[in-house]
Amino acid sequence: MRPFLSPRVRLASAALFALVVLAPACKKEDEGPADATCGKKPLPDCPLQKWMKENMKPALDQNDTARLAQTFDQVAAHPPAGFTGWDTIAKKGADAARQGDIQTVKAECKACHDELRSRFRKEIRDKPLF
Repeated sequence: MRPFLSPRVRLASAALFALVVLAPACKKEDEGPADATCGKKPLPDCPLQKWMKENMKPALDQNDTARLAQTFDQVAAHPPAGFTGWDTIAKKGADAARQGDIQTVKAECKACHDELRSRFRKEIRDKPLF
């Protein structure tokens, strides 16, 4: 007979699986150049990384949809040259925030990270966006 596992234990097990099995699958080149001047411990945060921590993350943590819409609008207004889809993703995030749809907001954050973060880190992570 299998022992009963509470939802909390199952969730913790899934999180541990992700850390142990999936995290090592991240590509080393996703971390940026070896001679980086920011973004890796003990270096300071890169400009966009710092801005995200100071603006986007607190708004998301607090489900502050008005602030999220503003931050997405700011990101959409400053797409880096050659980063196709940057403004489109940010505009979708802003629209979702205005509608109070936090799940779609998070999905747009993930879409941007999945599609553009690796290249951004390699090419222009040390450049201010705003």
